[in-house]
Amino acid sequence: MFFCFIMVFVVAIDIILRKVSGNQISIKGSNEFSANFLCVVVMTAIPMFQAKRGHIWVNMFVDKFPTKFRSIWLGIIHVIECIVCVIFVYATVLKLQNFLSTGTTTDVLNMPKWPFIVVILIGFALYAIMLGIDAIMYFIEGAHGGAKGPRPDDGEAIA
Repeated sequence: MFFCFIMVFVVAIDIILRKVSGNQISIKGSNEFSANFLCVVVMTAIPMFQAKRGHIWVNMFVDKFPTKFRSIWLGIIHVIECIVCVIFVYATVLKLQNFLSTGTTTDVLNMPKWPFIVVILIGFALYAIMLGIDAIMYFIEGAHGGAKGPRPDDGEAIA
């Protein structure tokens, strides 16, 4: 929340300054600042949402199948998502190596880019781990006949 507040505050003040001064006064690097810190907010939130089962699923067709099939299907989906996240982790490691070797900085504020890449790397790695654990849990659940009641992400659990 702190990062979100700071981002909104900086961008709002920048917009007010530009409108009042007719684009003569602005906060240098406000867009760059908010874009980089948006990465921090998103990449720390994704693993947390996965851990708390906060992601939204559209299950209107999958809900029609038996619970054993649904559990196995969710396990397969989580394995595919985990593989994609592992690919993202690998690509992020390559990008981090590039930024560290070249000393790349942001365009306006001249901040090093590598700390933001590290946050993205940690976020993707944690998300991949969470997806892998959830996939295993869904496969175990499917082997035991499926969920014994509604899941928190099932539509009937909300109603």
